[in-house]
Amino acid sequence: MTRTLPDWPNTWAVLLTSLVVVTPYPAPAQQTILRDATGDETVPAGTEVQAPLPSPAERPIATLPDQNGERTVVTIENAQGTEPPALPTGKEPLSQNELNQRLQSAETTQPTAVGDFPIIGATELLKSLDELDRQLTPEEITAYGAALQAQIPMTPEMIFDYRRRLDESQKAAATPPSGRFPNAITDTVRLSLRTARSPEVLLTGPDTVSVMAFYDRTGEPWPIASYVIGRSGSFQVYAMQEGSNQLAVAPLVPHGFSNIVVSLVGESRPLVFDVRTNSLNTHYRRDFIVEGLGPNANPTPLDTSSREQRSRASDNVMMAFATGTDIPGEAKRLRTDNPAVRAWQYNGAIYLQSRETIISPPASQILTAAGQVKAYRIQPTGVALISVGGVVSKVRISR
Repeated sequence: MTRTLPDWPNTWAVLLTSLVVVTPYPAPAQQTILRDATGDETVPAGTEVQAPLPSPAERPIATLPDQNGERTVVTIENAQGTEPPALPTGKEPLSQNELNQRLQSAETTQPTAVGDFPIIGATELLKSLDELDRQLTPEEITAYGAALQAQIPMTPEMIFDYRRRLDESQKAAATPPSGRFPNAITDTVRLSLRTARSPEVLLTGPDTVSVMAFYDRTGEPWPIASYVIGRSGSFQVYAMQEGSNQLAVAPLVPHGFSNIVVSLVGESRPLVFDVRTNSLNTHYRRDFIVEGLGPNANPTPLDTSSREQRSRASDNVMMAFATGTDIPGEAKRLRTDNPAVRAWQYNGAIYLQSRETIISPPASQILTAAGQVKAYRIQPTGVALISVGGVVSKVRISR
């Protein structure tokens, strides 16, 4: 048997042809551009369907404990089938709240009277801002009034009344309890170094200083060597300066009493004084003429101490004319043509006061006060001779 071999090249060609299926590529589709009526590009309308979320098959359950310790099952209901509230259309009736708001806005647009706002400074604000061409709002008035009240809480009338009351209070605090200020006393006292004499009194007052000054019989200052005060807690005493003849005494309490002992330079006998407080009469200055010669004494040829000893009863009168204080009321003032000499007529005699030396007529009494001021008692005359630096001149005396 004869077999015929197939034609392999042709066979393989047929097989490959049958297996290969040629699939042509599709032609690209032409893109369509949507445009609106004006010719601008636009997009197609959405075709999505918004479906509501599915309702849960089972209702949620919550378990809550009660007071007895047991648990209670609570089912939460869902509002199914409830339609959403309708939007307002503007035709619904107004509520009371809207009516109040509209009424309030209408009232704020009306002119506001000043008296409607009880705020300090509202009247001043309106008066000071008259030049403004607009009406002030209540907020501006309120802000101004609050700022004014914080910075200047008192009106001018209140300030005047406050200052008046403060002045009266300060004046009352400075016035002594007696209601009046003390009577200031300035005088001169003649002292004796004898022990049989009662001590002189120095009157001091609260909030004041009293000065004690010491002179010898020639009128020269007599320096103080030392001093001691009985109650240093009630009175303060200090020397005006080193080697001075003056002491300053000031009370430290409203009411007090003590004594002070003063020792003068070159004198072994001390001087003792009572010190008291007195709100009605106070010694502002008190000069003490000590019967003796101090270290600064300057005796003059006209020193007539013997005459003074014979007329000791008249010392108070002579001291009054020497110091020019406490002059008797019956004394009549006389005129002189020299201002360095003063004259009075008293008790049938003429009393002259001068720092200069009276030569004629001869004086029956001479007393020297502080500052070398002398008092002379002479017979009535119309002319007196004085010596000024060694030069004698006339002094005419008349009524």
